[in-house]
Amino acid sequence: MRRLGFVPFLDPAIQSFIITAFHSPTDPAYRFAELYHRLSNRGMIIYPGKLTRVDTFRIGTIGRLFETDIAQLLHAIEDVLLDMNCTLPLNR
Repeated sequence: MRRLGFVPFLDPAIQSFIITAFHSPTDPAYRFAELYHRLSNRGMIIYPGKLTRVDTFRIGTIGRLFETDIAQLLHAIEDVLLDMNCTLPLNR
Protein backbone atom coordinates (compact mmCIF):
# COMPACT_ATOMS: atom_id res chain seq x y z
CA MET A 1 0.00 0.00 0.00
CA ARG A 2 2.88 2.37 0.74
CA ARG A 3 4.31 1.74 -2.73
CA LEU A 4 0.97 2.93 -4.14
CA GLY A 5 1.18 6.03 -1.96
CA PHE A 6 -1.34 5.13 0.74
CA VAL A 7 -0.67 6.51 4.21
CA PRO A 8 -1.63 4.37 7.22
CA PHE A 9 -3.92 6.04 9.74
CA LEU A 10 -2.00 4.64 12.70
CA ASP A 11 1.70 4.34 13.36
CA PRO A 12 2.80 0.77 12.52
CA ALA A 13 4.01 0.33 16.11
CA ILE A 14 0.40 0.43 17.34
CA GLN A 15 -1.32 -0.96 14.25
CA SER A 16 -3.70 -3.90 14.53
CA PHE A 17 -2.84 -7.20 12.88
CA ILE A 18 -6.41 -7.82 11.72
CA ILE A 19 -7.48 -4.53 10.14
CA THR A 20 -5.53 -1.58 8.77
CA ALA A 21 -6.94 1.89 8.23
CA PHE A 22 -5.53 4.14 5.52
CA HIS A 23 -6.08 7.82 4.88
CA SER A 24 -8.23 8.39 1.82
CA PRO A 25 -6.15 9.67 -1.09
CA THR A 26 -6.21 13.36 -1.92
CA ASP A 27 -6.13 12.75 -5.69
CA PRO A 28 -9.20 14.48 -7.18
CA ALA A 29 -9.90 11.41 -9.34
CA TYR A 30 -10.19 9.15 -6.28
CA ARG A 31 -13.67 8.14 -5.16
CA PHE A 32 -14.03 5.51 -2.45
CA ALA A 33 -17.42 4.29 -3.74
CA GLU A 34 -15.95 3.63 -7.16
CA LEU A 35 -12.89 1.86 -5.73
CA TYR A 36 -15.17 -0.21 -3.51
CA HIS A 37 -17.52 -1.26 -6.32
CA ARG A 38 -14.75 -2.07 -8.77
CA LEU A 39 -12.96 -4.21 -6.20
CA SER A 40 -16.26 -5.85 -5.22
CA ASN A 41 -16.83 -6.77 -8.87
CA ARG A 42 -13.51 -8.63 -8.65
CA GLY A 43 -14.64 -10.46 -5.51
CA MET A 44 -12.68 -8.30 -3.05
CA ILE A 45 -14.31 -6.32 -0.25
CA ILE A 46 -12.74 -3.43 1.63
CA TYR A 47 -14.42 -1.30 4.29
CA PRO A 48 -15.32 2.35 4.54
CA GLY A 49 -13.93 3.77 7.71
CA LYS A 50 -14.62 7.31 8.71
CA LEU A 51 -13.29 6.60 12.19
CA THR A 52 -12.98 10.21 13.22
CA ARG A 53 -13.23 13.41 11.27
CA VAL A 54 -10.54 11.98 9.01
CA ASP A 55 -11.58 10.18 5.83
CA THR A 56 -10.17 6.67 5.92
CA PHE A 57 -10.91 3.20 4.61
CA ARG A 58 -9.92 -0.15 6.03
CA ILE A 59 -8.55 -3.44 4.78
CA GLY A 60 -9.23 -6.49 6.91
CA THR A 61 -6.61 -9.21 7.16
CA ILE A 62 -8.36 -11.74 9.33
CA GLY A 63 -9.36 -15.22 8.30
CA ARG A 64 -7.83 -17.70 5.93
CA LEU A 65 -5.71 -15.33 3.89
CA PHE A 66 -2.43 -16.04 2.21
CA GLU A 67 0.34 -13.87 0.83
CA THR A 68 -1.00 -14.50 -2.68
CA ASP A 69 -4.42 -13.13 -1.61
CA ILE A 70 -2.83 -9.88 -0.45
CA ALA A 71 -0.71 -9.63 -3.60
CA GLN A 72 -3.86 -10.12 -5.70
CA LEU A 73 -5.68 -7.38 -3.74
CA LEU A 74 -2.78 -4.95 -4.11
CA HIS A 75 -2.59 -5.61 -7.85
CA ALA A 76 -6.37 -5.07 -8.15
CA ILE A 77 -6.19 -1.81 -6.17
CA GLU A 78 -3.42 -0.54 -8.45
CA ASP A 79 -5.36 -1.52 -11.60
CA VAL A 80 -8.56 0.12 -10.36
CA LEU A 81 -6.80 3.33 -9.36
CA LEU A 82 -5.16 3.56 -12.76
CA ASP A 83 -8.53 2.92 -14.44
CA MET A 84 -9.93 5.76 -12.31
CA ASN A 85 -7.15 8.02 -13.67
CA CYS A 86 -5.55 8.47 -10.27
CA THR A 87 -1.90 9.49 -10.33
CA LEU A 88 0.36 6.94 -8.66
CA PRO A 89 1.87 7.04 -6.19
CA LEU A 90 -0.94 8.80 -4.36
CA ASN A 91 -0.48 11.45 -1.66
CA ARG A 92 2.92 12.60 -2.88
